[in-house]
Amino acid sequence: MEEDNLINSEFSKNIVFSGILVLLTITGVSILHTNEYEFIVLRFPWLTLFETSLFDSTLYMSYLIMGIFAGILSDRLGKRKIFTIIGSGCSIIFFWLMTITLEFGILLIFRFCQGVFIVLSWQILMTIILDLSTSENRGKNMGIFGIFLATAMGIGPVLGGLFASMGVFIPYYVAMILNGIVFILSFFLMEPKQIKKNPSLKKILNSVQRHPKLIVPGLFNFIDRLHMGFIIFILPMYLQMVLYKGPELRGMVLGLYALPFILLQYPIGKLSDKVGRYKPLIIGSLGYGIVLSSIAFFGTYGFLILIILFIILGIFAGTTTPPTMALIGDIVSKEENAIAMGFFNFVGNFGIIIGPLIAGYIITYSNFDFAFLIVGIIEIISLGVILLILLKFKELG
Repeated sequence: MEEDNLINSEFSKNIVFSGILVLLTITGVSILHTNEYEFIVLRFPWLTLFETSLFDSTLYMSYLIMGIFAGILSDRLGKRKIFTIIGSGCSIIFFWLMTITLEFGILLIFRFCQGVFIVLSWQILMTIILDLSTSENRGKNMGIFGIFLATAMGIGPVLGGLFASMGVFIPYYVAMILNGIVFILSFFLMEPKQIKKNPSLKKILNSVQRHPKLIVPGLFNFIDRLHMGFIIFILPMYLQMVLYKGPELRGMVLGLYALPFILLQYPIGKLSDKVGRYKPLIIGSLGYGIVLSSIAFFGTYGFLILIILFIILGIFAGTTTPPTMALIGDIVSKEENAIAMGFFNFVGNFGIIIGPLIAGYIITYSNFDFAFLIVGIIEIISLGVILLILLKFKELG
């Protein structure tokens, strides 16, 4: 019994240790969102904002592609931590290369490679946490992972704004340092003795055929991630080009938007267990669409008004993610959770790729206000489509 407690204690330490590495890795990426205006627009002034949006979409495309192959590669080799070492080490190189290139096309290639190695690092860290978990503690351990991930996404832009105010390349140098720390610490990771297989793309698609209702959480996640990509790109640009705010204030607003989203994850998830998944999803999606569209009319009324609108937007965003993820568990058995979650993330990655492209295209050929209005309407229309799909499933029994 005492030996079992020691083993469980050792596993818990390694799960927290892996979570800390996730925190450092994701912070290294999220600190870069705040000063894209200085890093891209001012360095390459001949670009349209649609072309500028490719900097974000290229990153998310690398997440989509490498997200599929990272698990397959590590499963076949039966190794985990070597991929975290390679991912963090190579990320340092590409963060540096992005600061010295003078060709935008080359910059996009470096951005794609940076994304490939970053996702290789953090996705394998997530897989290690799953490998070290049992059916009894998997939920708790993924909750720990979620806390570190959400914290990184929240504090990253705030820190990024502070660093960017010191110099345009400072966030990239900090990202190199953070990944250097991850590189060193990865050598001390515990290599799981039992490797749990990641689902293949074929298994993921077969799962949707067996459980067509997975389309519902998949569509919710697609729209949620589309808006995430949209906001991450458009908000710093709007604050700079319309309200003329520096990187430190841009980072602060991104952080204030993320704060309620982070804080609401647990209570909304718990609430959805009591009232059902669809009530918070419908309220959150409808509210999000209305508030996002209203920015087109009230965003220029003042900086304080804009902050309030984005805090409210963050609250509505926080009411949709937990019940959407919980729907996966409602639809499939525990044995198929990993496969169903693979579909969930795969569809979501398509959304986050499209988000910046929509923002860049509309801003280039129209204006910021029209972009907020259109994407808010997309949220409301999408909710209507999903409700029609739910009615169809209800009719079919």
